[in-house]
Amino acid sequence: MKNNVNLLLLVILMFSFSCERDDICSEDTATTPHLIIRFYDIENQSEFKNVSALKISGLDDDGTVLDEISVTTTNPDSIVLPLRFQNEGELTITRFQLEKDSNLSEAGNSNIDIIEVSYTPEFIYVSRACGYKSIFDLVPVSGVIRENDSDNWISSAEIINQTIENESEAHVIIYH
Repeated sequence: MKNNVNLLLLVILMFSFSCERDDICSEDTATTPHLIIRFYDIENQSEFKNVSALKISGLDDDGTVLDEISVTTTNPDSIVLPLRFQNEGELTITRFQLEKDSNLSEAGNSNIDIIEVSYTPEFIYVSRACGYKSIFDLVPVSGVIRENDSDNWISSAEIINQTIENESEAHVIIYH
């Protein structure tokens, strides 16, 4: 009987120590952050200003709209945009089409502006379970620029946080 109890304890101990720790990335772990843009009034630059019926679309290198990055929002005073990356330390450019008054596009009364975001990604090891995350370093002079057209609704853009490490505060201000 004593041998059976010892054998049972030995088997339980073997099972306990043979289990591997689960490699699950916690939801609290910081991941690759998005670019946060806040909209401000060009007339009163300390006041937020909503953009009416804003539609945001990602553009590929040829200027074609990417359907998977297309969102319409009601009247936001800020937006959150994903940035693409391929190679660490390599200058990368992501372009977005921002359409103001998109609900009036069929009548030809919407206004489209294109912004270009220039940055350098850096990969940071988080953990075995989570892998790597990226942070982005916006290019100071040309980090966010607006393409000129005959009717720009975006007046200017300003980088307020050059390094995109988290989503706790805005990185860019757009005045309109």
